[in-house]
Amino acid sequence: MNILIIGAVFAVLLLIVPRLLGRSREAMLAQYEIMEKRFRLQRKTYPSKWGKGIGERYALSGDFHGYPISLYDHYHGSGQSKETWTSLTLEMLFAGELEILLEPVEGDRGARFARGDSLRRVDAGLESFEVYTNSNTIIESMLNKSTCEQITEFKGVGCFRLSKGFFEYRECGQMGDAAMRIRFQEALRILADLGDRLSELKEVRDD
Repeated sequence: MNILIIGAVFAVLLLIVPRLLGRSREAMLAQYEIMEKRFRLQRKTYPSKWGKGIGERYALSGDFHGYPISLYDHYHGSGQSKETWTSLTLEMLFAGELEILLEPVEGDRGARFARGDSLRRVDAGLESFEVYTNSNTIIESMLNKSTCEQITEFKGVGCFRLSKGFFEYRECGQMGDAAMRIRFQEALRILADLGDRLSELKEVRDD
């Protein structure tokens, strides 16, 4: 009898779980499709060992203001501590060893990056963000009045990090609604503008 009950429970789960996962995936792909069209990105599908439509992974890639970009979700941890993150990255290899971390004061703590020993907090004039870096002089020049205003107006809940030549914005969860997509669109512009500002500063220094 117990075997029959267990079998029935598993049968119900097999019917319900794929539908729930499918709804979540459809919501995310709907937002991804808007990003694809708006920024001329390409979608790539990564198959799962569980078969088509179950556990597939998706990523967007392309170019924005001359920077190679990627948008994808990924996982951290396992079991009850497992977290889902969505990340937007811009490749900026010219940044070299420069590291920058921008953490929103009232943001999602689960989206924060590990803070290395080389980073020190600096007063950059941003009331809504805490700023950490391994180069105070670069930050002071990089975060001018215009960029500070842009970041201050940003209503995102995630964190920004420049490390090893990649500038990233990360939030917890999958991109399942328009509000989250809009935040990532704004984050994309901030990342590109900060990259342009950094590029200008490095050109001046190299001269």
